[in-house]
Amino acid sequence: MSITSQGRCDRSTRRGFSPMRTYDPSSADQIAAIDAADVHPSEAIDRQHWAQSLAMHAVVYGLPSVYQYAGMCDACAPAVSDGPWALNALVHERTIAGADFQAFRVPNVDTLYSNAWLDLSDGPIVVVLPDFGSRYYTLNFLDAYSNASNVSRRTHPEQPRALLVACSDWTGSVPDGMEVFRVATPIMWLLMRIQAFGDSDLPTVHGLQDAVTIDAPTASAHAWPAVDPRAVEVSSEAFFTALDVSLSVNGVPFTDIAHVHQFLQLGVGTGTFSVHDLDEDTQKGLEQGFDSAMTMLSRSRSLLGRRTETGWTRVLGKGAHGHNFFARAVMNYVGLGANVVEENCSYNTYVDHDGQRLSCEGGDEYRIEFFALPPAQAFWSITLYDAKTGWLYDAPGKKHSVGSAVNGGDGASGPSTITVSASPLTTDRPDHAWLPAPQHPFFLVLRIYQPAEDALSERWTPPRVVQSNAGPL
Repeated sequence: MSITSQGRCDRSTRRGFSPMRTYDPSSADQIAAIDAADVHPSEAIDRQHWAQSLAMHAVVYGLPSVYQYAGMCDACAPAVSDGPWALNALVHERTIAGADFQAFRVPNVDTLYSNAWLDLSDGPIVVVLPDFGSRYYTLNFLDAYSNASNVSRRTHPEQPRALLVACSDWTGSVPDGMEVFRVATPIMWLLMRIQAFGDSDLPTVHGLQDAVTIDAPTASAHAWPAVDPRAVEVSSEAFFTALDVSLSVNGVPFTDIAHVHQFLQLGVGTGTFSVHDLDEDTQKGLEQGFDSAMTMLSRSRSLLGRRTETGWTRVLGKGAHGHNFFARAVMNYVGLGANVVEENCSYNTYVDHDGQRLSCEGGDEYRIEFFALPPAQAFWSITLYDAKTGWLYDAPGKKHSVGSAVNGGDGASGPSTITVSASPLTTDRPDHAWLPAPQHPFFLVLRIYQPAEDALSERWTPPRVVQSNAGPL
């Protein structure tokens, strides 16, 4: 008897993965299922170390889900414990983000945000859109684990008028005139961005925001515990309470179940997590693991991407993470709501071209000179943020960014030279722009909206950020 190639065990080699053989154990005759729970280490110190290790893995895996759940609580939780959650309704930001904006870190100042937390547990919802004309817009749908997908000017040049948003396992019929848009988890974050050309343009944008409607079934009552967005950053109890709820409500991809199954030893994923149900040594390990993981993520912020020859870091894998749980955690630790790179290609830098941290303390200033402007099919911008908090700097005149969209410009326009300094420019040349900076550490983010192929392929990279105290331009 000969065995043909068709009968060989599969050994796939997807790009970016080792050639490790994978198989389905349920199709093997000799592997039996087990319903028993895993055992815990018997010695106190071993339980502490084991819990610390599990907690670190749980923080890395669950941080996007926890931060999004906490954001939903902040926006939608009822004022009284048995009240309804404010789900399936858009809440519009009516002003461009400023130094007081703290809904999430690293907001852009190029668009007006609108947020909705969608609850699909009772069936699909319908999102109806207006005609945006040539104006840039995007509806960013993020599942519970920050996997992003966009409905935008890029993906739908003809602009869909009605989306039927449904979970991937929904089997109903799609009404005429609607486009079905399938999502992964029953709780989804809808983050809408509409381009705004400064304060004078806001009434027009408000009209477009108001024209977007959501039609949803009457939502069931939920007894989810509310957590504070600030508490989950510093409290292991708040963090794991939120993670337990999110795992229970949203589930996990079947490819992740073996990894997440371990967290049951911490009581996470049962839907009834309480830190007080854990023994003292496991509690210690839980706390230590949480603290260690959060410190590790904070230290890893600068690794969020690939460094270019000019000193910037190109942010990689935005909104598309696969099993890169650590990169996903760092991404969401820095800022929530990222678009996929095809929608918004971005770069950041905390340092100048010589590797020195960016700060205008002592009168330092920096210069960015474009020999070729960012290749944007929509527009581009450079925005400055506080290095410690990720919030916008309280800049004079509320000038937080410079770019091509000022006064309604398009992606082919914008200043060729940018000076980043605490003191204003002494020139009024139209091809020069001033970006106000604080006298403490900051970082810069370059966003290219609807990037052209030169940006996606990295044939174009940002110019150097050079320290320059040579005086007026």
